[in-house]
Amino acid sequence: MVDGAPIPLSLLQRELDRIRRAPPTSAQEGSVLPGADAGQPEPGDPQKLARALLEPLIDRQILASHARAARIVVSEAEVQRATESLAEDARAAGQKFNDQLAQDGQTLDSLSDETRERLLAEKFVTSELKVEKPSPTEVRLYFEAHRSDFERPEEVRALQIVVATAEEAKNLLEQVRRGTSFEDLARAHSLSPDGKRGGDLGFFAKGTMPAVFDETCFALRPGQVSGVVPSRYGYHLFKLLEKRSARKRSFEESRPVVERRLLAERRVAAERALLSSLRGKAAVQIDDAALAQLR
Repeated sequence: MVDGAPIPLSLLQRELDRIRRAPPTSAQEGSVLPGADAGQPEPGDPQKLARALLEPLIDRQILASHARAARIVVSEAEVQRATESLAEDARAAGQKFNDQLAQDGQTLDSLSDETRERLLAEKFVTSELKVEKPSPTEVRLYFEAHRSDFERPEEVRALQIVVATAEEAKNLLEQVRRGTSFEDLARAHSLSPDGKRGGDLGFFAKGTMPAVFDETCFALRPGQVSGVVPSRYGYHLFKLLEKRSARKRSFEESRPVVERRLLAERRVAAERALLSSLRGKAAVQIDDAALAQLR
């Protein structure tokens, strides 16, 4: 209950189910707005996980309430554009949007309602925050204090095919060796979402992918295809496309990144302060008995 308005238990259950299905993701910088994934809670005790998921829902409800009080409006066209963007994301990941909604226990109407609340919250925060652009001196000082952040490590760009059995992987490897396009086989057989892109993993540095990717891909030569590589995800084939050597970026090269990072850090700090202030004034009641019903 937030200022007398309930948060439906069904919404929290849906978020709980969704987080359990979702693959682990890294935290996204730049926002603490409700709905901006700030690192997903680890699945475990349902009550503990539910409480972690409840916090951004409370924040969103508080912000949306203040937005309505400030006569901020979200148009149907804005909601439509946001839901169409979600549908496009689903298609890009090789999923049917309606199937994804059904899996999440949602309808288009309930998604539109949630989207409207999120957009209201975002608009209110934007209207309240005035984040100053960092000065040239601040940008330079930040760069000097974080030089290692702007050194590009050695990177590789590779393709992968991942399948469920070693036998299938061996069969595909034989086809590659006979001249069949690696990309075409990835599109036809790979279980990974990147299969839709011909298995293209893009450029990555050591430590940003599972260890088996690093151990295999950094040992290959451009154009070379690995043998069958087992992992907890399945059985992989890798093809190295390109290697980029490590190098240091100059201040001028790094300036736009530094400016964006400083702005993002300032925005996050300002958002946290705003949320803290509003939470301090809101009447929030958590029904432990209701949370105990979650599974």
